[in-house]
Amino acid sequence: MCGKICFVSNEVKSFSEAQKSNSEIFTFDYKSDLKLKKLGIEHSNAEEYLTKEERLWIFDIVKEFRDWYTDSSLDDFKLNGTNVLGLLDGIEFHTLLMEKLIDFWTIKKIVESKNPSFIECPYDMVKMIQILDEKNQIEIKLNSEQKENQLSWDSINVKHNVGNIPISMKISRNKYNKLKNILDKSISSTFGLWFNFKNRNKKTILLLEIYPPVYKELFQNLKNKNFNIIIINRRRPVTLERDSIKILKNNNCKLISKDDLFEKKDKDAINEQKEIFRKKIDDIFSYEKEFESIFKINDLIFWPIIKHELKNVFKRRIDEYVELIIFAEKIFEKINVVNILSLYESGETERAFLNQKSKKINSYLLEHGFTLLSSETKRFGMLSSYDKFTDKIMVWSNYQKDFLISNFNTNSEKIIPVGSPRHDIFTKLKKSTRKNNEISILIAPTPITQIQGFDTTEIHRRFESTIKELCTKLKNQDIKLIFKIHPSQSTHNDEIKEIIKKYQENPIIYFLKPIIDLVNMCDLIITITPQGWAGSTIILESMILGKPAINIVLDDKKSNFEYLEKNAAISISYNDIDNQISKLINDMEYRNEICENALKFSREFLCNYGNSSEKLAYILTKN
Repeated sequence: MCGKICFVSNEVKSFSEAQKSNSEIFTFDYKSDLKLKKLGIEHSNAEEYLTKEERLWIFDIVKEFRDWYTDSSLDDFKLNGTNVLGLLDGIEFHTLLMEKLIDFWTIKKIVESKNPSFIECPYDMVKMIQILDEKNQIEIKLNSEQKENQLSWDSINVKHNVGNIPISMKISRNKYNKLKNILDKSISSTFGLWFNFKNRNKKTILLLEIYPPVYKELFQNLKNKNFNIIIINRRRPVTLERDSIKILKNNNCKLISKDDLFEKKDKDAINEQKEIFRKKIDDIFSYEKEFESIFKINDLIFWPIIKHELKNVFKRRIDEYVELIIFAEKIFEKINVVNILSLYESGETERAFLNQKSKKINSYLLEHGFTLLSSETKRFGMLSSYDKFTDKIMVWSNYQKDFLISNFNTNSEKIIPVGSPRHDIFTKLKKSTRKNNEISILIAPTPITQIQGFDTTEIHRRFESTIKELCTKLKNQDIKLIFKIHPSQSTHNDEIKEIIKKYQENPIIYFLKPIIDLVNMCDLIITITPQGWAGSTIILESMILGKPAINIVLDDKKSNFEYLEKNAAISISYNDIDNQISKLINDMEYRNEICENALKFSREFLCNYGNSSEKLAYILTKN
């Protein structure tokens, strides 16, 4: 066996031991890499031990665990036919496994290569090393404190803008739910938004986790169709912003009051089931065999490295999940629901309702992003439920229909090319004209995550370098830079905000300002994407509005998307920024050519261009 090695992650707060030791040091993230470089401590990047092929292999392995809760040993967790464990958000669970297994496999390869007798490491890595050290030959020393790790939806990042100043704060999930309930009760009572159960027998459409201001024209088209329209939003409150409240009220869209839905016997039953399932959670996590037989790769059991997180998340949420299942059950029992529309199928709300619905109720999954996959990247289609959805899927274009048929053997009758209802309003907006010589550029970065397995130090380095270069080179050219932060819960969004502030004095940063307004007010749109295959929806929105768009790709992977081949937008590498952007700024003829191609492509690409909301409303109400 060789000597000592030291693993360093962002959880490590003091580097004094690393400075004094004779250990070979490995960093596991961008922040720790920067800190050690600043201190002049020689180290290696642990992430370099995993190849691209191994990262994709881990993604494919993780995908196989998405239905882990269906194992027969966990049947006791079914409530009214729905497994309570299966309500955990699919992407949230996927991300947890990706983060853990990426680190685990990295450590495995380093340990096999170095064969150390001593490892200094953060608390989260101890179990990983113990699994690999079957003969108990490695001495382990901690260099971080024990931390209560949370999943992405354990806290809610509340974002707001005060003028150009972005403000965000995290609040606990429990506190968020309490505040949301108070808000819903107050606003719904004031504005008459509660559903009247006298209308329970009328045909009803359920909208799951759909934000009204984004789909305003759809709500308008569903009005006066002699249907009840009920919205269920647990993740983003629909009673917080004036515009959302106005859309609900004007289009007779209602919320469900639990006080009206639940009778006393229902509330008693809910409390009883909560007690039962709390005990079941305590019992099942006291034994290892069921989970050890599920969470293993070949003969390598990795259950210990995720046990703590899963146990805690279910202990925190079990009451909420029990009530959600019964909430869905009672809605279907008391209201004549005929159709369900959702943007996801892997979320908690969606899973509860889609599992509780009867077969006679139709569900429609509406495509919600500009995701153009190929045979090479089709493995990522599971993140949008392309390979596995309940009833029917509504796509934006015939391209997506052909892709699903060719790559997932999807029955063509289950695919409806309806277009994009959220973009109908874009097609009707008059293009803005510049009022002075100042050029406005919108920069919209996509946050880096470990969902696909490529959250690496090098990608973070390229990301910061790209922001720095854009801010530095455009600073003195009479150009106004506007930044739009992605609306997701990604922790990288907070880092992005700080990077922008580092290189741009008094930056204009928006969290929630409508993207239609931001794109329309700018002359050029720049997106930054970690993976070349995953272009931002803002690219399509720019094309619809006839604005030139450049996508800066950080992973050196160029995709042959049709809109790039037709010169309707531009994709460039992170190390080729200056020439292309300068050309779009200074060459008016070239810019106009891109704009004309963009308008033409968007009209050809989107089905029911400009009237997809009308088409969708017809489908939902034709029965």
